[in-house]
Amino acid sequence: MFAMESHMRRPLRQLLSTKQIGDKYESIARAHLETNGLKILKKNYLCKLGEIDIIALHNDIVVFCEVRSKSNTYFGQPEETVDSNKQQRIHRAANHFLINTPRLKNSFCRFDVISIIFNNDHHQINWIRNAF
Repeated sequence: MFAMESHMRRPLRQLLSTKQIGDKYESIARAHLETNGLKILKKNYLCKLGEIDIIALHNDIVVFCEVRSKSNTYFGQPEETVDSNKQQRIHRAANHFLINTPRLKNSFCRFDVISIIFNNDHHQINWIRNAF
């Protein structure tokens, strides 16, 4: 019984892989966007030019979302990790998506970041519209 109690107090990183944590918080981000009226078009869009965590539609605007999560802010906020190189990869992947999706090809678009700070079962969401 002692081992079980010890196991239950482990930080989330020790219980789940980085991919599992990412998937969990991307799912939370998608739910947050849907609650706020966005329609999810794609998740984890991947092409040779880059990856986009979430592609959604907000009225007539295509929204490309990068999701970032951290368990603490000792070394900065999650959104601060979306550097210029990452932004360029997201822009390239977004162009690829728009070119290959004829009905959205001429749509307005924006780039958002969903920042999530988590601590075990609690999380704080910061949705930054037009982040870059």
